[in-house]
Amino acid sequence: MHLILVGFMGSGKSTLGKRISEQMGRPFIDMDSRLEEAFGCSISEYVAQFGMESFREEESELLRVIMKEPESVIATGGGTPCADGAMAWMREHGVVVHLSVAVPELANRLKDSLASRPLLADVHIDELERVIGRNLLVRAACYGGAHVRWDNHSYDDDQLANKLSSIGWRLREAL
Repeated sequence: MHLILVGFMGSGKSTLGKRISEQMGRPFIDMDSRLEEAFGCSISEYVAQFGMESFREEESELLRVIMKEPESVIATGGGTPCADGAMAWMREHGVVVHLSVAVPELANRLKDSLASRPLLADVHIDELERVIGRNLLVRAACYGGAHVRWDNHSYDDDQLANKLSSIGWRLREAL
C-alpha cells in the first residue's frame, strides 16, 4: 500500500513526503513534479494554456497510473482528492494522511509564491487568508475522507516525518 499525503498547498506534503520516503525506504512521488515533467512546463503555465479542467483530468489520470506503481510515499496536488472518486481510489490503494495547517500559517507559507499557484495567482496579499479559508471549506469534505488527519504545526519537519512514517506502517497493518 502507498502512503498518500493530501492537504492544501503549503501544508508540507512534498517536504515531508521526501523525508518519510527516506525513513520508510520507499520511492517518493510528487504528483505536481511528475505533471510538470510530463507537461514540459509549470502547472501555472499549463493551466493558463489549457485550463483547470484539463489539468484536473491529467491529474486524475496520473493518480490512476501511480496507484499501480510499487509502494511509494505520494504527495498529491492540493486538489487531487476532490476529483470524482479520487479519495475512494486512494483509500483503496493506500493509507491516506491529511496534513492540516491553520489558515494563518498557510498564508505565511504561501505569500511569496502566489504567482506560481493557479488558485492564488490573482489574489491580493490582503485577501490571502480569506481565500485560503474559503478554499479549505470547499475542500473539507474531500480531505475528510483521509484515514488520518494530522495537524502539521505541533512538530518540526523531522519529528513529523518520524511520526508519520511510523503511523504509516501501523495503519497499513490495521487496514
